[in-house]
Amino acid sequence: MTKRHESKFLRYIRRLRHETNLISLVALSFIAITTIFYSIFRSRILSSSPSHEECLVSHGRYKGSIYQTHQTQRGSLPKGANSGETISNKCLVESPWMRLAQHTVKLPPNANNDSPKVIDDWLWIDYHDRINVLVEDPDNPSSFLILQQTKYALDSEMSLAVVGGIIEPTTSETADADATSMAPKAAAEGEERDVGYDAVGESPLSAAQREVKEELNVSCRSWTTLGKFRTDVNRGMGWVHPFLARDCDYSSIDSGENNEDGDAVGAHDTELQKVRSMALEEVRVAVMEGKFLEVQWSNTVALAMLHIGRK
Repeated sequence: MTKRHESKFLRYIRRLRHETNLISLVALSFIAITTIFYSIFRSRILSSSPSHEECLVSHGRYKGSIYQTHQTQRGSLPKGANSGETISNKCLVESPWMRLAQHTVKLPPNANNDSPKVIDDWLWIDYHDRINVLVEDPDNPSSFLILQQTKYALDSEMSLAVVGGIIEPTTSETADADATSMAPKAAAEGEERDVGYDAVGESPLSAAQREVKEELNVSCRSWTTLGKFRTDVNRGMGWVHPFLARDCDYSSIDSGENNEDGDAVGAHDTELQKVRSMALEEVRVAVMEGKFLEVQWSNTVALAMLHIGRK
């Protein structure tokens, strides 16, 4: 190869290398820009308001409360600490009963002041808040009306139970009328009416009164709230409000009309259910022996026994 040809070849190689570098630079810039836009788009999608976000799978609209960033839990953590921040809330599956979501959670620094940890696959279940009520027997004030029933998750095993149901996210006209008619007679001790339920729905007390009337045809004048409890502190599942209802009467004879709202989420279950009257000591022994097989039932009865015992 002559010097002239060699010079042309070297120039060609240098030009080719320059063009290759230019193409690589353009490609890398395109990838970087695409990545930035994707990150912005994904962030906006995941952080959009969960109440308006479409779920990946929907079996009907969930209308209950949705847990979102709660940076402090009043009275439960040291000053300056928090229980974590919800960075994003992506709905995976929903039904009228519940909503399964994937949260991205930023945890607070630990005791060693390590950097906050971010968990992007925190599964969370939003579920309607519920009430449970231990009801005094109208015919025998020293006894209580106890349900005997089975449930799907109990594998056909019979269990003792108390009246229970969800706090409806929207209140039917019938439930509104019932709650209004009973309100003057029922002021639950220590109840916080503005905490723990949807603003457009029932209060825990109204839901408890409605369920007792629907399930037992009983109205009570003395109501005691026994607290408010998270079902699962890591996965949600709503809050439970237990009550003790006393000084009760059977309502007037039912005309045969079904006052239950057919569109209500908490429509009556289909499992076989029997009602029995049990003396105070029988109930006390039953809860200690684990005869109430759901934790909400046993929690309600145990708290009621403690409340009665301290008086």
